[in-house]
Amino acid sequence: MKKVFSNLMYQSLFQIVKIIIPIITIPIVSNALGPKGIGTYNYTNSVAQYFILLASLGMALYGNREVATHRNNKLELSRTFWELELFSSICSTTMLLIYILIAIFLPNRIFFLVQGMSILAVMFDISWFFMGIEKFKYVSLTNLIVQLCTFALIILNIKSSADTLLYIAIQSGGILASAILMWVFILNKVEFVPIKFRNLRNHLKPTLAYFISQVSITIYTNLNKTILGAMSGISAVGFFSNSLQLANVAITLITTLDVVLLPQMSRLFADNNQKKLISILNRTLHLQLFFSIPTTGGLIIISSKLVPWLFGDKFLYLEYLIPVMSILIIIIPMGMSISRQYLMPIGHIKEYNISVIVGAGISVILNFSLIPIIGIWGAIIGSIVSELFVTITRVKGLIIDTGFKYNLKKISIYFLATIIMMLVIKLSTNHCSASLITTILQIIIGFFVYLFVTFLFGERVLIDIIKRITK
Repeated sequence: MKKVFSNLMYQSLFQIVKIIIPIITIPIVSNALGPKGIGTYNYTNSVAQYFILLASLGMALYGNREVATHRNNKLELSRTFWELELFSSICSTTMLLIYILIAIFLPNRIFFLVQGMSILAVMFDISWFFMGIEKFKYVSLTNLIVQLCTFALIILNIKSSADTLLYIAIQSGGILASAILMWVFILNKVEFVPIKFRNLRNHLKPTLAYFISQVSITIYTNLNKTILGAMSGISAVGFFSNSLQLANVAITLITTLDVVLLPQMSRLFADNNQKKLISILNRTLHLQLFFSIPTTGGLIIISSKLVPWLFGDKFLYLEYLIPVMSILIIIIPMGMSISRQYLMPIGHIKEYNISVIVGAGISVILNFSLIPIIGIWGAIIGSIVSELFVTITRVKGLIIDTGFKYNLKKISIYFLATIIMMLVIKLSTNHCSASLITTILQIIIGFFVYLFVTFLFGERVLIDIIKRITK
């Protein structure tokens, strides 16, 4: 458990920086690039993501699980690493060449070509290895250093819409640099062993199992931007992406625990200790809701005072979009936890794939039918409905398989405390102007009101966490 908390602290440190940096860069980038520049970055990135998906071929999840399985045998661990890395290099090189051949025929091809650095990064990305051996500090610290460098470059260089290409280069270059730097730490972790090419075929079928799910996930999380850009214009992508960005920051932090626990849950299943696996899942799901419910309510209530100073006058329409998109902060982490802490560790990839494949199908239908009619709202509805279906399917499967039960009393307390928190924030800051000071004040008020109300009802979650960390 000590290692879990250590890993969680490293991951949380990195995720906190990922929260702080966008808060500073969003006003700079939004005002400099405007909806069109933001839309250009996200639209070209959405196209590159399909090739990144094909290049990685499910390696992030499959590699993590395979490394965790062989971590106690250095020879097998080394063989597994080099086989997976060679396999990944072949896939990523092939996809990069295809992407370049297609990109040179696209309008504004220079933007697409620069995005190609993100595809090249897949070849060097070995974060799955360090996650598998539960050395999260290497991943977190490397990403932290690159994030800070990227942050500095954006602050110093992004001044106007003419810097859109430079912004894309900084973001894509950062991803590539982060992947390359990880190799500094691999030298004493594995030995070089000769690899037989015919052994690579053994990894094709398992990676395809994870790849199918990743394809579906990419479709229902990424296709909306592509369709929106093609049918409603680049600026619409800018509005949609910025409205989703705040929700994604919260989701990333809340789901940090899932990444940390995946190797441990895999070992528990390998040791046939399913009882403890379910016990940990029970605690983490309720802990997640303890944070996700008030975060959703808080974002809904502060958005009107947040948008003007954070995004600028060009993005005032986000005051209507963000409250709706914030619902995803509850929906997505719940489904991700069940997949990462239960379905993947126990090898139920088929059930996992079914949920995301059907979710992707729903997303495709809704996006193609609604975006031509109601534009950006069609993309938002498609995102929420598809994510909701995926999560409901996983929750239902978990209950049927294990008899798992949510503690409705706890969850009711979280919702009640959130509603009270929202009312207090609204009444106490309604007269304040839209500014950074007002947003900070709203967050502080909401934080203490929520903790106080949950404490009155006997929920001392944060106190228990602090006690564990101090130990």
